[in-house]
Amino acid sequence: MVELLINKRIRHLEIILKISERCNINCDYCYVFNKGNSAANDSPARISDKNIHHFVNFLERASQEYQIGTLQIDLHGGEPLLMKKENFANMCIQFMSGHYCGSNIRLALQTNGTLIDEEWIALFERYSVNVSVSIDGPKHINDRHRLDTKGRSTYEGTVRGLRMLQQAYQQGRLPSAPGILCVANAKVNGAEIYRHFVDDLGVYSFDFLIPDDCYKDADVDSLGLGRFLNEALDEWVKDDNPKIFVRLFQTHIATLLGQKNSGILGHNPSVTGVYALTVSSDGFVRVDDTLRSTSDSMFNPIGHTSEVSLSEVFDSPQFREYTSVGQSLPTECTGCIWENICAGGRIVNRFSPEDRFDRKSAYCYSMRSFLSRASAHLINMGIKEERIMAAISQ
Repeated sequence: MVELLINKRIRHLEIILKISERCNINCDYCYVFNKGNSAANDSPARISDKNIHHFVNFLERASQEYQIGTLQIDLHGGEPLLMKKENFANMCIQFMSGHYCGSNIRLALQTNGTLIDEEWIALFERYSVNVSVSIDGPKHINDRHRLDTKGRSTYEGTVRGLRMLQQAYQQGRLPSAPGILCVANAKVNGAEIYRHFVDDLGVYSFDFLIPDDCYKDADVDSLGLGRFLNEALDEWVKDDNPKIFVRLFQTHIATLLGQKNSGILGHNPSVTGVYALTVSSDGFVRVDDTLRSTSDSMFNPIGHTSEVSLSEVFDSPQFREYTSVGQSLPTECTGCIWENICAGGRIVNRFSPEDRFDRKSAYCYSMRSFLSRASAHLINMGIKEERIMAAISQ
């Protein structure tokens, strides 16, 4: 943190911008609406033009304060496509009109896909928006948790939207092929999910998200989640296809091979030169968005984009604590063979009301099982055990 404040260099700044704080579906595991925190419902339903203006000015000031390589704006919700299309276009125009001192600007959007139509595709094309779709597997699995507000299936609508994005990409209209975000499910077969994405949906870039559970949640199944990850990992290794990118797998394997700076934001916030923030529709800046489910003071607003500077955000008690927690190992993790690879796991999974973030991940067993299986695969591929042990002991 001291080095950041002195050197003023950022390799990648990623800001989750909550352009819509409402949703048209009702996922039962959603950390925004169904984990006991009311911040989203207490915020404006959509970000205002005034707060978009403040946000752009915040980014301009940030790029004057820091040398930022890539400035990524992740358009999130709720469901971001609940924003009116005209307002979305005006927002993108404001983004593109900003002066960011040579930083590379990247727009990304996470959607459930059900509202995508040709007009949205045209907007994504016009403003070079990289789109990813949330889906949890085939219909009988996806619809266990991802139903609309009337309890109806979302699967067909999501796949229809995904197919439109894929067609647009094949026509050269979009900057990247649509990816998938999937919440890992301890109750299902990871291989089935993996095969559905690759074989049925034809998606070669996706990520498995560890659920946002912590010690105040009663339904943590660490054994089942470890099995899910290993089943999916086995399929990925069996495919041996360099075109298939599964972020959770490739970043952890890179770490096992001794590659530095390959961590995942949210697992460890101290990835060198990479930082992430959240800006709500009300214009207030916060740390890691998933922490809202803990209702911990670390998720309290840091300041409004109309007033606060990026250096003030980095120097705030919330961000300093977030960084400190990510760089310090929970007491329970001391001596674990995976402590330098896992780094304590996702911060949200470490939370308990009594000890705050000084607990090992609620999914500790899952990660130990997964890292053991990944290491075994590497050894079977001919990687020397000494190389893996050197990375583990760094």
